[in-house]
Amino acid sequence: MGKDYDRKEEKRSMPVFQVSSKSVQLAAPPKKRARRFPSQWYVIVRFLIGGSIAGLIFGFLVTRFTQQTHDAVFILLPVLLSLATAQFRGYNFNALFNGTLVYLLLTACLTVIYYSIITLGPALIQQGYSHIIAISTALAWTIMFEPVRMYIQRRIERRFNVRNQETDKAIKAFTATLREEIDLDSLRERFLTVISQTMQPYSISLWIRTFHKQQESSSLEETRVADDDPLLTYVLSHPGTLEIDRLQLDSPVLQELKLRVADLIVPLASQGELIGLLILGPHLRGEPYTPDERTLLDTLAPQVSPALRVAQMVQEQQVQVRERERIEQELRTAQAIQHAFLPKDVPTLPGWKLTPYYRPAREVGGDFYDFLPLEDGRLGLVIGDVTGKGVPAALVMATVHTMLRSTAQGIISPGEVLARVNDLLSAEIPPGMFVTCFFALLDPTSGRLCYANAGHDLPYRQQQKSVSSLWATGMPLGLMPGSSYEEREVTVASGENLLFYSDGLVEAHNSKREMFDTPRLKAVLEQHTDGASLIDVLLNELRCFTGEGWEQEDDVTLVTLQRIELDFLPQYASK
Repeated sequence: MGKDYDRKEEKRSMPVFQVSSKSVQLAAPPKKRARRFPSQWYVIVRFLIGGSIAGLIFGFLVTRFTQQTHDAVFILLPVLLSLATAQFRGYNFNALFNGTLVYLLLTACLTVIYYSIITLGPALIQQGYSHIIAISTALAWTIMFEPVRMYIQRRIERRFNVRNQETDKAIKAFTATLREEIDLDSLRERFLTVISQTMQPYSISLWIRTFHKQQESSSLEETRVADDDPLLTYVLSHPGTLEIDRLQLDSPVLQELKLRVADLIVPLASQGELIGLLILGPHLRGEPYTPDERTLLDTLAPQVSPALRVAQMVQEQQVQVRERERIEQELRTAQAIQHAFLPKDVPTLPGWKLTPYYRPAREVGGDFYDFLPLEDGRLGLVIGDVTGKGVPAALVMATVHTMLRSTAQGIISPGEVLARVNDLLSAEIPPGMFVTCFFALLDPTSGRLCYANAGHDLPYRQQQKSVSSLWATGMPLGLMPGSSYEEREVTVASGENLLFYSDGLVEAHNSKREMFDTPRLKAVLEQHTDGASLIDVLLNELRCFTGEGWEQEDDVTLVTLQRIELDFLPQYASK
């Protein structure tokens, strides 16, 4: 049940966003001002209030001045009404002071045309009509043409990109080098800075999605979002700046943003893929963000998104390069450790021939072998394999090697040696690791071989007409403290061979993914009982089996022990 649950959890992907933020240090975030009424009703209410005030002023002036003054005031009445009821947010005074000459000329022409229309109309209908009708007409014309004037004014500002000069310079400086910036951290910081300077939010956060598992620790906060969160789907299908308060989605992320008093969210997407999210808190002035400010965000988002993705890909490549360099360094370290603990010399025993062979894989494993000359004249033979690869396996191998050498000097029983090493190793070995090991004591004079096995591949005894395995039971070292190891004994006769090997030989695969396996090994030994070098025979068979271009998966370790027949002993000694 637990395994099934784990599999389901793995299938449900959880996109990770790295969050970088900026905020203004205030005692409390600015309070949002209430949103304005819908524009049509708001304009009408303002015109009615402004018209009433202008009508009172007009009535007072009519009763106090001459006919000429009366006519001039009446003609200027629409202008007074417009100024009294003007939506000053429709006039960009920063733009007026800092705008280009073309913008100023167009704005002046629009103003003249607008006021000419609302002044000329009432003046033409003044003759023959009462003042009330003329005032009502002026109000109506002003109500009709004010939205038109505001619309044309915004179009002029957008067409000529009119903004505050400092804002304009900051945006141009940022976008000018946008395609050249490939450092993700620098690009992220510059983007947050330019938004903070131009928009002046209380807080700003940039969420950048990580598409690959990060190999290095990051100081940035990480936020995990469910892949099926409605907010991710919604922002991809609704490009542009979105008001968080107006979003009604069953999204835990959205609810969290609302609790943080976030105001705007801007999706950053490239090639239909969500790169990140830009989240702005309330404006420092407490007012809603202006249409120009939202237009600025909508303009920057499509430019920044691909630049962020490119910088992210560059960073991923750099991480992979550093990871490869780290792995290569670990491999070199593991190889150095492993080679340092392999025997430098092979003992010379009269009437015996010892031949070791070791071929490491690229990803160094934990194979080892050793020869332990004892004070009583016997020779200890060791071959083993540590689970895992790289530096951890090499370190455990070095530990076992040291334990075996120190323990074997005081104990004459192979089973007791393995039991003592097992107890020592169980307290130190990393979780999930263990060691297989075959340990034997050879008496060169009598040919007696006493041995014990801690879960290692069974060695083979090659006689003149048969091949048999050296069987003994026992748990791998480091798995269970207190384990005991079966001990057995054989006598090696003249002309017999013993083969000790690691699983890198029998678990080698060919191009068809077939394994060399132990039955094939035993068959090769049965076919070659003519005294030829077992190692040469086995390596040739392995080469024929795997074919050219074989990618070695594990270390291959072989040790042969041959008792030389007496008839050939003088000849061997002369060599």
